[in-house]
Amino acid sequence: MEFRMAVTTASETLRTLHRIHRQLEDLRGRIAAGPRQVAAHAKQLEAAEAGRAGVQEKIRQAKLSTDQKQLQLRSAEAKILDLNGKLNACKTNREYQLLTDQIAADTMATKVLEDEILESLENVDAVQRTLPVAEQAEAATRKLLEETKARVAEEAADLEAEVSRVQAELMATELELTGDARSLYDRSVKHKAADAMAPVEGESCGGCFQQITGKMASDLLLGQVVMCRSCGRLLYSPDARAPG
Repeated sequence: MEFRMAVTTASETLRTLHRIHRQLEDLRGRIAAGPRQVAAHAKQLEAAEAGRAGVQEKIRQAKLSTDQKQLQLRSAEAKILDLNGKLNACKTNREYQLLTDQIAADTMATKVLEDEILESLENVDAVQRTLPVAEQAEAATRKLLEETKARVAEEAADLEAEVSRVQAELMATELELTGDARSLYDRSVKHKAADAMAPVEGESCGGCFQQITGKMASDLLLGQVVMCRSCGRLLYSPDARAPG
């Protein structure tokens, strides 16, 4: 009975330590994931802000183009008015005809310019209609970022508290390993962290799935700390009841 209890205790200790290490790894992973989520939403907000700014720039450029065309139209109309004023001052039919032709050409040009201005105004309206969508997308993304920051901060506090609790459990459980077993455990955990241990599944290492030797199986039954020769993990029975 004493032999069975010793074996069971050794197996349970490594099994419990593996569970605790994996729990800590999961908790720390969740803590680390929070800032990554915030950073991802921050990038999304930057993109939304750039999208809204891009729409505003398109509106500015469209309005500028329209203003320039309207200025050209006013200048052309003023020129036509000036040419019409000069008609009465013409001294020859030739001079009159040249002015008439120029007025006709300039008038045609203003018609083209008026069409361009109309098209430009329609373009301004079309671009302006996209601005509310861009602004709503930016607002929604900013809200999501703020909500994510708040949630991550709240979860981080809870997760840090859980990490402290689990670390205390780890330290208490590690005290059950002594001598060479503790030294071997400390070295393995230093290099492999939560991946330092693995259950024996059938006759194989549960980490790398390489078959263990008969001596390794016997040493495990005797309560000794057994290391996988293939991957270096510390092996334990997957069940609280040690075999044998």
